[in-house]
Amino acid sequence: MKRTLVTLATVATFAFAIGCGAGRPPNQLVDARIAYQQASKHPSARMASTEILEAKQALDGAERAFKDGEEDKAKNLAYIAHRRSLAAQARAETAKAGESKRVALAEFQRFREMQALATRAELERAKGALTMAQQEAESQRQAREAAEQQLTQIKDVQAQKSERGLVLTLSGNVLFPSGKTELLDTAKDRLADVAKALKEDKRSVLIVGHSDAQGPDDKNQKLSESRANAVRIYLIQQGIEEQRIRSEGAGESQPVADNKSAEGRANNRRVEIILEDTPGSGHTGAGEPGQKGKPPQEQQQPQPMPTP
Repeated sequence: MKRTLVTLATVATFAFAIGCGAGRPPNQLVDARIAYQQASKHPSARMASTEILEAKQALDGAERAFKDGEEDKAKNLAYIAHRRSLAAQARAETAKAGESKRVALAEFQRFREMQALATRAELERAKGALTMAQQEAESQRQAREAAEQQLTQIKDVQAQKSERGLVLTLSGNVLFPSGKTELLDTAKDRLADVAKALKEDKRSVLIVGHSDAQGPDDKNQKLSESRANAVRIYLIQQGIEEQRIRSEGAGESQPVADNKSAEGRANNRRVEIILEDTPGSGHTGAGEPGQKGKPPQEQQQPQPMPTP
């Protein structure tokens, strides 16, 4: 009987403990706890510290009320804690978005500054390149003028400006023996002086041989080609870059005087050295027609031909 009374007393004590707060918390308190945990663990929680502190105070009050068995008070305070926790989360999200925007703007500003620096550097480089190009162009102009001045002073060489460039005309009688394509010694002296000037003037050079109208057309054509090529080869031997210079024959097709007189025919028998302002198209290298681009030693050497 005594043992039964002790057991009933224990059960009554446990039931009293449950009734005094050891039971299941209300849903409002559970929700408030979860909301507060989410707000306090937010990456930007420090930006909503005031709201989180207010939520914590309300939650602590709800926990005390629940512990003291004041369920209605616990529910009310839990509701307040839940709302303040949600407000803290919203505040943190807004702060996070603002921070992200600030970082993005800062990154964009840095990008714009770097872009501006790169643009300024590129402009400076372009300006420097332009200055160098202008200096180079001026240097070339001065060299060209000096070369042209030098060329106009060479004996037996006539210099004249044309739409293609400076044209140097040498009489065939000055360059070659009658009916031949081997250069005279005096011609070599003249051409050596021409070569000195051409080394300073870097324009492309076209050598054109001409003949008078005496004799068959095909022989006149071949003679003009061979004589022009002989001049080209000699200038290359004097140090003119092979890729700069080429030759061709015009035969009797471009007379400058009447072929009916001896004087006119002598004027037509000539070689022109053209310093081209705009190199002609259709040429890939030096040489006679059909032999363009070959080195001098591979080309057919000039052969004596009848006087036209």
